[in-house]
Amino acid sequence: MDIIVKNLCKSFGEKQVLDNINAVIRHGETTCLMGQSGVGKTTLLNIMMGFVTADSGEILNLPRLKSAVFQENRLCESFSVITNIRMANDSLTDGVIMQHLAAVGLEKEAKHKVSTLSGGMKRRVALVRAILAHKEILFLDEPFKGLDEETLNCVQNYLLENTKGLTVIMVTHQIEEAKALGAEILYLKNGAIE
Repeated sequence: MDIIVKNLCKSFGEKQVLDNINAVIRHGETTCLMGQSGVGKTTLLNIMMGFVTADSGEILNLPRLKSAVFQENRLCESFSVITNIRMANDSLTDGVIMQHLAAVGLEKEAKHKVSTLSGGMKRRVALVRAILAHKEILFLDEPFKGLDEETLNCVQNYLLENTKGLTVIMVTHQIEEAKALGAEILYLKNGAIE
């Protein structure tokens, strides 16, 4: 079922961040939230993920089982790459994890501690972990931050291949990233969707 956002409002103190937001997010498709910094993209994402409560309005048909890539990677630095990924889904075999790591160019780092990886490598681990959690909806908050162009193309192809039929909601500032994933774009401006 499509996710329906109805009359959603959120303020922080005197600042109204979301002002009567209404949107339809298509089931099984990728939707991209865009707009200038501070217009409420991450706030809307956080409300959908259940981390922030809206002041008023509602979200209908929101799946219960969610996975996410946050602006920060939120990995356990002292654990290996494989262990970090398995934390989201303990039924995964090493073979499946290795296959996905190979798809993003990280198979050689599988047993390395996350603390030894570069920022771009950590980003890819976070993405693989979110995909392999196998939830009903995937939230991506600036998922390609810190990736060089070659790695970006690889990761975008990986996401396209592994999110078919999955509802994906992504925040980005880059129109090219939204287009690469075939996303429907919702522009936030002055607390509303245009």
